[in-house]
Amino acid sequence: MSIPFKEPSPPYNIRLSLEKSNLTKFYKKRAVPRSKKNKLLIASWNIANLGAQHRNEDALKLIAHIIRRFDLIAIQEVNENFRTLASIVNMIRGYDFIMTDTAGNTERLAFVYRKSKVKPRQLFGEIALRKREYPKKNVTVRFRERGESKIKKYKNIQFVPFDRNPYIGSFQAGNLNFTLVNVHLYFGKWQNSRKQEDQLKYCRRVLEIYAMARWAKRRNDAKTTYDKDILLLGDMNIPVMETTDSAYKALVQFGMQPVNWLTNVGGSNINNDKTYDQVAIAPDTIQDKVLGVGAIDFDNAIFNDKWKELSNQMSHRKATSRFASYMKHHISDHRPIWIQLDTGVT
Repeated sequence: MSIPFKEPSPPYNIRLSLEKSNLTKFYKKRAVPRSKKNKLLIASWNIANLGAQHRNEDALKLIAHIIRRFDLIAIQEVNENFRTLASIVNMIRGYDFIMTDTAGNTERLAFVYRKSKVKPRQLFGEIALRKREYPKKNVTVRFRERGESKIKKYKNIQFVPFDRNPYIGSFQAGNLNFTLVNVHLYFGKWQNSRKQEDQLKYCRRVLEIYAMARWAKRRNDAKTTYDKDILLLGDMNIPVMETTDSAYKALVQFGMQPVNWLTNVGGSNINNDKTYDQVAIAPDTIQDKVLGVGAIDFDNAIFNDKWKELSNQMSHRKATSRFASYMKHHISDHRPIWIQLDTGVT
């Protein structure tokens, strides 16, 4: 089950017009482009417990304000109760959404899109591998024990069916046809646990990433593929974009090219230390269409008065943790990441 982030005490009253203004100014600082002709802004955002935890109307309007910056956004952690998502989309004139049914953790995956610019095409579905397609893989797990860095190698780890099947959606924008694969992959446990049961759960995460990347490669190579311009995006639970990390290695093993959105921010989580959220592009497809990438660390733009209050009352460490609790409850514990594509005539 989803574990909602409780509302911190004392409650925080959002000054909506001020926060919208702060975000708009921050977009310019972070060089987040506006929607333009012959250009498409795609984003991915894990909106924590969307529908599973209570957010007041001003918080929902602030989330809607962030979403409307983009033309097409893949959203993760939509709860079985999708009415919160529907109410947010209804706040944004000219937008609609498509979603999956529930899967692991009673979550859905969704695409929200600007109807005047983005047209859904014929292919929608989920990646559900047949048993004969289940891969096996050796996985290296890194952990610390008694202050020392150690590794353990597990051989022939068997893929277990996706906890939440990746959601495939084909779209058209301008002269560009493409397929998005919206994912929220299995988390399991931290890699650095000394417990074997935890390490094996991390291995399951690696196998999900590996299976997804292998699927993209095979679809890219097949003659009967609906559309070879494939973008994988979403919460892949990849903690670091380093070749020493087994999760990251599984993503790039088949040639998938993650975009580097780390220029201005350190992480896609508001703790600023993990690169869970990714956009990766199949090789030899639309890399030459990419005009820009980035992430929106909205937590550095809004609730400034709350931050000043907390930082004046306690240590920086405690204030940061306390401030994050307000962000997690009202907005999310993840930041949106984005990519801009050229959709004009070549």
